[in-house]
Amino acid sequence: MFGSPLPTSTLASCSLVVLAFAGCAVPAREASWPTAQAPVQARLGDEASIVQQPICVGARSWSAGSLGETVLYRTRRIGRKIAVGYFVYWSEERPYGSNAVSYLVVPALAMDAVYSHFLYLFPGIKDALYGPGDIEGVQIEYEQRADGSLRVIDGRADDGNHTPVLLSHDDLVDSKGRVVLLTDVWSHQLGTHGAASFADTPGHDLKCYAKSAIQPMTEQIASAFRLGNERHPLRGTPAWIEPESPRDGLPEAQVAAAKARAAHQ
Repeated sequence: MFGSPLPTSTLASCSLVVLAFAGCAVPAREASWPTAQAPVQARLGDEASIVQQPICVGARSWSAGSLGETVLYRTRRIGRKIAVGYFVYWSEERPYGSNAVSYLVVPALAMDAVYSHFLYLFPGIKDALYGPGDIEGVQIEYEQRADGSLRVIDGRADDGNHTPVLLSHDDLVDSKGRVVLLTDVWSHQLGTHGAASFADTPGHDLKCYAKSAIQPMTEQIASAFRLGNERHPLRGTPAWIEPESPRDGLPEAQVAAAKARAAHQ
């Protein structure tokens, strides 16, 4: 006889161990995010306007990982409107920062030991499942003015629960005319409301991108970082969304809760 089947909990534990060891097999630097010093061809038409529009990224509290030197984009024109999907890169995603998981210590250490870095030394389950680094996406819809400059209409991203969030013009555009994206979670999703007012408040740090620091997404980069494509998005999903898809299906309770958090932070 072969004996009794293994309990479900045991099978789940074994699966996690297998994935963790699979993560060990992933080279720590198997892909390189483009640098701002990399040669960039002169941009024409819509792309010339896009690289002139500064994009800034801020965080309400510290989290692990360093922002990349560039933000990558994909674009689609719809009449006078231009939908731009931005991909923002962090060097790593680890469960440390101003959050309940970190405050409890043990859960953060346990997650980091398996999900982020197996035994704290090797790539972990995240790298095996999703690829290197942490890439978050946001889509901004612009209207092009007569002089070629861009006016932000609205945008959409994910919150820390991967729930879609609609971002208004007032959320996104600060007093200097920059598009500002904001995260408030260790996993770096960019669906936090109030980014513009955050940028306009003295003492808040931002990393800003323009010109050579804003570069087009390529098939090679999408493949190296396992981002998928517009038909099968795998990472940075909001940046892949078809711009014609409905923009009014967001849960009202979720949006209200996010705005309430922003008002009290």
